[in-house]
Amino acid sequence: MKKGFESDLIFLLQKINSNTKPFMNKLSFNYTSNAKSISSFAGLKIYDDLIHRFEIRKFFGNFLPKKKRAVGHSSWNKFYTLIMGFIAGFECLDDFDFHGQDPLFSKLTNSPSSTTLGKFLKVFTQRDVEQIQELLPKHAFKMRMNLTPNLKKITMKIDASDHLQHGLKTEGVTFGYKKFPCLSSQMIFDDKGFCYGFKLRSGNTHSVVDGPEMLYKALSVIPKDCKKLLLADSAYSSMEMYNTCLNQDCNFIICLKENTWAPILKNNHGHLKWKKTTLQFFESKKCQTASALYYPKGLAGGKKCLRVIYIRTKNLSPKKGDKHAYHYYAVVTDIGESEMNNEKILKNYRKRSQVENNIKDLKNGMDFHHFPTGKLKANNVWGVAGIIAYNLMRYTSFQVAGERGCFLKTTRRKIILIAGEIITHARSIEIRLMNYIYEEVCKIKAMINFVSTTDANRLRPRDGVKT
Repeated sequence: MKKGFESDLIFLLQKINSNTKPFMNKLSFNYTSNAKSISSFAGLKIYDDLIHRFEIRKFFGNFLPKKKRAVGHSSWNKFYTLIMGFIAGFECLDDFDFHGQDPLFSKLTNSPSSTTLGKFLKVFTQRDVEQIQELLPKHAFKMRMNLTPNLKKITMKIDASDHLQHGLKTEGVTFGYKKFPCLSSQMIFDDKGFCYGFKLRSGNTHSVVDGPEMLYKALSVIPKDCKKLLLADSAYSSMEMYNTCLNQDCNFIICLKENTWAPILKNNHGHLKWKKTTLQFFESKKCQTASALYYPKGLAGGKKCLRVIYIRTKNLSPKKGDKHAYHYYAVVTDIGESEMNNEKILKNYRKRSQVENNIKDLKNGMDFHHFPTGKLKANNVWGVAGIIAYNLMRYTSFQVAGERGCFLKTTRRKIILIAGEIITHARSIEIRLMNYIYEEVCKIKAMINFVSTTDANRLRPRDGVKT
């Protein structure tokens, strides 16, 4: 820096400082230590009780791998620690070493090390993984019924998602349809955002693979007197998905691929009755809808045909190679026109986009962007623990933000990441909070019908039935 420029800069700064009046007297802040036991996860106790209220140990405990030694942490203790870690916001196995020193997390989980948890994930057999995956629908529906006891109608949404992976030696990592190395997951959610199924696959697995099976298991736990509806994108427009819905008495609205709807449009070109609609398509308000019958072979339950609903708008900027003078979009459904008109069908289908928000929330809130081990089975177990934690947090999100719920990060910030002093008595643990936080916690406990009959130590995973 030149000497003249440096002196001018110093003079300018001095002038600015001399002309600036202090807004307030600055206080001196210092860090000090004390001997008190303070936790930054004081809200974990709420989820600790919810885990027992929803009998998650009873659901999953019997299907965890059996211990080979009588000493050390039980299988349930390790699985429970994974769930609590997800709820607390841990993003990798190493976080269990660092945050395991938190006094409340340590009291609740006994803080197994990251090495212990990593080895635990890898001892699951393929059958163990399948069994705990099969329990997810029952676990999710129990929470849904607790949230909405008088359930008359439920909408299911299924979708697959890619998870970018940087460890190329990780089992199952291949290039997906987006042309990057990834793993692929299949998930199904209801209209309240509860997840009824999770399966992690190779990155090049087509979306519909495992879809009919996962859908069947999810629909099987829903009572017959509850009206069911499935929404899915064009990847799921297959005969297996149609028949799964028909056999389970579930209506469906599924997007159609162009190679399916185009021949139907051509065959019915002179018979379609196009009507104006208030719906927008391709950012145009001048749209029309129409419907036609679709006769695929092999429909279950004696069903002869399905209904295809089209929406179109004029192609104002046609390009070379365009096959149509209009932009078209089509969905297929088993719902008759007397039950639901074309416009309402399309409006209902557009609610499918909520599943994208659920997946995004899961990836960001539970860090499902990446998985911790190189084994696909172990990563599936990690995912199941994350889904259980996600459903618990989704349940409490409706107490935090009302009927629509909120994202996991908001729930975590308002309920879990609160400071509290941990005071250990002879047979109980006291969590001492600031007054305004304590009032909010009491409101949440009342809203979720929180019931506690014994002291906090009763939940320590080392007690009770050994697994």
